Amino acid sequence: MSSIITKGTRYTGMQQKMRNRLWHNLQNAKFKSAYLCELSKRATVWGNSYSFVLAFGTAGSVAAWAIWDKFPIIWAIMVGSSQVLHVAKPYIPFLKNEKEYMELSFKYESLFLCYEKLWFSLEKAKESEDSIEEKFYTFRDTEVNFLENSKHIYIPNLSSLTKKVGSLVASELSHSFQ
Repeated sequence: MSSIITKGTRYTGMQQKMRNRLWHNLQNAKFKSAYLCELSKRATVWGNSYSFVLAFGTAGSVAAWAIWDKFPIIWAIMVGSSQVLHVAKPYIPFLKNEKEYMELSFKYESLFLCYEKLWFSLEKAKESEDSIEEKFYTFRDTEVNFLENSKHIYIPNLSSLTKKVGSLVASELSHSFQ
């Protein structure tokens, strides 16, 4: 991700540590929001493609019924494959979690906005260190709570998506926090 944007303001050691932690969590929340959004889109496309192949296989096996006596192996393969795909679909976590990915994406985007407000509050020195730290930990607790409620969701680590989203988020943050 991107490095911390410095505006020439001098910070005490404790302020700088809080600033670093806040920047890290701000970036992390934005990355996770974008990653989960893209993952939801991919899961939807793959799920729809899977359903199409399943429907095509089912319809094809019915259509092949008319010629099954001439090519019994084709009919057997189509019916068998269609049934295996049908039985397997509920057990493929990536395909069944697209709604949960999007819900988590919205939660992380909301968390990002909280961190963003806190960041600008810190930058403008509008609040005390204690107030900033209290809010920071409230946001961390919020994240832990929604992760505890989402621990049943499998989130794959797709390296190509990670690189794409990382680059987009770094660019967006560098433009937003100049």
